[in-house]
Amino acid sequence: MDEEILRAVNRFQYMTVAQVGLLLYPHAHDQNRYVQRRLRALVEAGYLLRLRELPTPRIGSAPHIFTLADKGRRFVAGRGEVLASSYYRPSEEQAKARDNPFMEHTLAAVDVLVAAERLCRGSRVSMPRLLNERQLKRSSVRVQPAGRPDAPRVAVIPDAWFELKVLDEPAVAIALELDRATEGQKHWRRKVAALTAWAEGPYRRAFEADNLTVAVAAPSTARREQLSAWTREELEDIGKAELADIFLFTEASPVAADPFELFFGPCWYPAGQDYAVSLLDPLTETAIPDTHWALPGFAEEVQRKVE
Repeated sequence: MDEEILRAVNRFQYMTVAQVGLLLYPHAHDQNRYVQRRLRALVEAGYLLRLRELPTPRIGSAPHIFTLADKGRRFVAGRGEVLASSYYRPSEEQAKARDNPFMEHTLAAVDVLVAAERLCRGSRVSMPRLLNERQLKRSSVRVQPAGRPDAPRVAVIPDAWFELKVLDEPAVAIALELDRATEGQKHWRRKVAALTAWAEGPYRRAFEADNLTVAVAAPSTARREQLSAWTREELEDIGKAELADIFLFTEASPVAADPFELFFGPCWYPAGQDYAVSLLDPLTETAIPDTHWALPGFAEEVQRKVE
């Protein structure tokens, strides 16, 4: 189990106790006490770094953040794992953890990745490839924003990029954009123009992928509708309205929602539209989870949709 923890922290770069517990012990009812003990032991043995606490919430205690120490990096590399990030000195990692907006944004993106990993652990879905933000920064591509010939070239760095593959179907490539309602319309529309140029230009060659979904996770329904409208307006202004369907928006919580419902349920909205679709292809009987994390009645709901 310690090896599973180290592999997970390697893949996601940073994790909290709650995220480790949700991924590896989704049915535990001990308020993550066992996970806390395992993480403490790994810190004391030199495999993990325990970074500073996040700001204290109104209710409960502030969570610590964990990342691989050099000994942990050597361990997972010795087990054949690809190291998901470059080595940073402990002081550098502590400095990153003190940047609250950066760390909160990063951990919110990890919430989505944990949900995707849980989906793979509990159903006939696999994740052939995953690149976290730090990996994407190392190989970022600069583009000329679509429809903006006078704008400077910008680097396109999603918050994460991963593929989900249902059985033998082609893998679905997903670029994650995690929104925390801090960007205004001008900044968001520039991002949409850059993502559009990226999708039409260097993306396929750089990622060796023939499809792309830009999945935008928003903090509320109002913000989701706002971003969706801005995206549609920008695509129409730059003459790329035909690409609206690659942008999907949701306000569903990756922590509260069942993973199967999050990815297969109709909770994603195409740019500028008020109808919901699923992020992955519609449900099939073979994709129904082998195990049940679902809320009461959800398995029956899945079966009814299949029929």
